[in-house]
Amino acid sequence: MTKPGRCPGADSAISPFAAICLNICKQDSECPGITKCCTHNCGITCQFPNDLEVEKGIPGIPSEIMVTERRRKRSIQLKWVPGESPPGTILYVVEERHHAGQYFMENRMGDWTPCVRTVKPYAILKKLVKPGRWYQFRVAAVNENGTRGYSENSLRFITSVGPRPPKLPQNVTVGPLLQVNGTVSTELRWKPPNSDLPIDRYKVFWSKRLHGASALDSVLVHQQIVPKDHTKFLLQNLQPNSLYFLQVQALAQYGKDRLKGEKSGLVLNTSNYTNASDNFISIEGNQDGRIKGLYLQKLFWSKGELRARIEWQFRQGVKRYTISWWSGSCHRGNNKNNNNNANLHLTLAATTKLPYFDLYDLEFECRYRVSVREVTSEGVKSLSETSISFTTPACKNFQKQYEELICSD
Repeated sequence: MTKPGRCPGADSAISPFAAICLNICKQDSECPGITKCCTHNCGITCQFPNDLEVEKGIPGIPSEIMVTERRRKRSIQLKWVPGESPPGTILYVVEERHHAGQYFMENRMGDWTPCVRTVKPYAILKKLVKPGRWYQFRVAAVNENGTRGYSENSLRFITSVGPRPPKLPQNVTVGPLLQVNGTVSTELRWKPPNSDLPIDRYKVFWSKRLHGASALDSVLVHQQIVPKDHTKFLLQNLQPNSLYFLQVQALAQYGKDRLKGEKSGLVLNTSNYTNASDNFISIEGNQDGRIKGLYLQKLFWSKGELRARIEWQFRQGVKRYTISWWSGSCHRGNNKNNNNNANLHLTLAATTKLPYFDLYDLEFECRYRVSVREVTSEGVKSLSETSISFTTPACKNFQKQYEELICSD
């Protein structure tokens, strides 16, 4: 296929990129957009043609791209003014790009992607646009002789309806049950839900069910944050012969608003092994993979919150580490929260490739437990974990080192 227009002369001034001394194409079809495969003094590269605007028999570039929201909100109509139209069939190619977020940011826009082709000077796009995303469109007119390129970008567009929270995670299942030192471990898995916005993180909840008249009651609900690119979580220290209620929730961020999705749930019976696997594997507690040299290096104030750095010895063959930390008892004089049980059993988690990590979102006068676990280069997570505990000081004692810290009564 030969594209319209004339290659610049071999001695013409061209961009440094187009002037590189390489042969990167053999024919026009190997070049993107309206560029042609052209020879210059030092090679063959894709270059913008000359005289394309006066080439005969090619449709003109469309203009005045207008985007209108239809009544059903999730569909839009595009209209444009055709350029010069030579005889014959003209095909209009529409491309879109977008980004998610409450505010438009040009540098966050994705790549241009074809979305529709039509022979009419308008197009109706159904189920393409999602709430909470900014869109731009552009149109090219093409016929058998080629194209002059794409139009100017349309004005930015976002639907009048705001984004909804994510749907519930799909296909929630549990893996094989493992017995470790008299407790049960299993892996909870799920698939991402449908969502107007990209998933920001997941929350996993698990609680032991009580037997008896109030069988739906739970003694304690545990929760853990899971990164957005993870769709599995290792549940540990479950009691044998017990019922557990497991839930997974997806969360999305829209500006300052956090959209909490529906929760998927299932009941796990740790005495009925067939609901996860026909194999019940017993693993001795004395396993390789324990972290060596784990200790609290320092407590410090940063970005308006109390933090703690932990360190440990690096070991060859470890790809990353998973860190979990949770609070136990807290003094009632805590400067952030006067509810003694407000943060009880609140668990946070993170991963790192380095042999140290800064724990965040800590409270004063609270006792914390931190666990570190190895993940090998093959992605195998160690069944052994290493833990330490520490107690944070009172705010007034810590304030002596950081003048910007304000303690409440």
